[in-house]
Amino acid sequence: MKRVKLINDPAELVALFRSVDSEERRNVMTTLSEGWTMISALVEKYGKGAHGAITYFEKFKLVESRWEVNDKTGRPEKSYRTFYNAFQISTSLTFDEAQELLTVVLMSEKEFNDIESKIVEMIGSDGIFANDVSKELNVSLLTLKGLVRRSVAFDFKGHNIVPLKEEE
Repeated sequence: MKRVKLINDPAELVALFRSVDSEERRNVMTTLSEGWTMISALVEKYGKGAHGAITYFEKFKLVESRWEVNDKTGRPEKSYRTFYNAFQISTSLTFDEAQELLTVVLMSEKEFNDIESKIVEMIGSDGIFANDVSKELNVSLLTLKGLVRRSVAFDFKGHNIVPLKEEE
């Protein structure tokens, strides 16, 4: 079955571009597009970075998961595959908006990590109103949405930015 993800929010482009921004993520995504693959096989093939790629893909619902029994260990473990086969982009941007989003996409890891840590500190464990974060960081709401789409540390819940909880 062919599933197409419709992207009509320009900030979602950040998540799409960043999902294939490194060789490691591209390789994991390619493997998952071929069918169900256990996390142990991904880690064996691509190293511990496969966990980070899966975490990123899960946040944006680019992959689906199910439990399977590992033939080697006899223990259950998660298996993943891509959720979408294609993307349809239906949005319009001004030149300034495109520039803002591309700035977030192309931002260095160090610069992004600095901003991400500021946001994590601001939101605490309960979350905070997105406009307050935007004003504090002196960035537009579109840039802030792009930053949130790039991070796996927090997400939007309504008009608030809240921390993402680790899966146990």
